[in-house]
Formats: sequence, C-alpha cells, structure tokens
Amino acid sequence: MRTAPRTIPMPVGGAHRAPLQWGFTLIELLLALSIMSMILAAMSTVLYIAYRAQRSISDSLEQTMPVEKALISIQRDLANIVCNNASNNIMLIGSFQSMTYLTNSLPDQIPGSPDFYTTDGEPDGLLPWGDIEKIDYLLSAGTNRSMPGRNLVRAVTHNLLPINNMPTVPDNKSIILTGVQSVLFSYYDGTSWDANWDSTQQTNLPNGIRMTIQMAGQGRTAGKVYDLYIPVSVQMSTNITVALQ
Repeated sequence: MRTAPRTIPMPVGGAHRAPLQWGFTLIELLLALSIMSMILAAMSTVLYIAYRAQRSISDSLEQTMPVEKALISIQRDLANIVCNNASNNIMLIGSFQSMTYLTNSLPDQIPGSPDFYTTDGEPDGLLPWGDIEKIDYLLSAGTNRSMPGRNLVRAVTHNLLPINNMPTVPDNKSIILTGVQSVLFSYYDGTSWDANWDSTQQTNLPNGIRMTIQMAGQGRTAGKVYDLYIPVSVQMSTNITVALQ
C-alpha cells in the first residue's frame, strides 16, 4: 500500500526561515589573527634573544679556552720543577734561574722569566730522551698583523747534554697563546715577592711562582689580566753528603 508523502507545515504567514549556519564573523577572524601575530612576534623575540645569548657564550668560550689551555700548560710545567742541589754540587740537572742571571738567554725571552727543568715530558720509548726537559717562555712578534699583541711561545729542550760546551738549543717551539700584551714573573721567598731568582745563589727554589698575563686590546679578552700562582712544594735539600770511605 503506497503511503502519501509527508508535508512540512509552512510557518504562519507563508515566510520561509533559512537553516542555521555556524561560523566566525570578520571581526572575530581579525581578532584571532592579531592574537596569533602577537604570539609569533613574542616567540621570535625570545628565540632571537636565546640565539644571541648562545652566540655570546660560544664566542666567549672560544676566546677564553686558549687562555685556559695556556694557563694549564704553564701550571703543569711549573708544578713539576726539578733542580740541582748547589750546596752538594750535584749537577744531574740544571739550575732554576730567571733571565737576569742567564748567560745564554734565548731571543725574545721574557724579562724575569724562568729558565728551568721539569718532569713534564712524556717518554714514548722511541725518542732518545726521558721525561726531564728544559723549558723557556718567549714572547715573539705576532704573525698576523691584523691581530694586536704578541705570541707566547713555549720552548722545549730535550738534549740536556750539550756537545763541545756549546749552549743547548730548543728542540721545539710552540705558540701556546696569541694576542698577549705583556707577561710578568715574580717569585715568593717566604716573606716578599722578588722579580728574579737564582737557585745557584739562593741555594733553593722559591716558595711560589706568580705569572701575570695581560692580553692585548681586541675581542672579549681585551685588556684582561690573568694571574697564575703556583706553589712550589718541592725544595732542594741542604744536607751535605759525605762519600763513604
């Protein structure tokens, strides 16, 4: 049996109501876009500040790391000083003298810098020398004219037995720090700081050694002063030895 189609009653008066539609008005869209723009602008500002901070920290580390490496190398050298005993006339190794007392100072040697021996060497079983080496610090002219300051050079002498009474010559010179304005050494005798030291006259090592490095004027380390203090815990014995008969 076929049923008649249902009819939808028309509103009173014959007017047709449009179906409901959901959406945003133009004002709402503009307001949402404005809020999103402000959020993106704030995020970009934060990211830019973080990027600048990261670059600043990275640049600072890149400029200070060479200084830290140089100070660690110098500290290791001075902390492992060995010296002969002048009172016993034991000359297995050389003396500890600053440049003022040296008769064979090297070119560019820092005034007041020590000429000393240390056990900082690393014998590998192949090279014809042991762990004792002679160390000198030099301050040479910089190779890069656009960079102010000079180069701090570490000169190492492995051959400690000169031939035909000729002064030894460094076997190796390496630049450990660039952009250096000046270097100053001083030596503590227990009561005061001295500008020079001679273990052949004072028959002992200083109680402490201080090294002051002033950087030249460029970059984040410009004009900075680094003080390195190394206590000397090993002292030479002054007891007189008598040969057994």
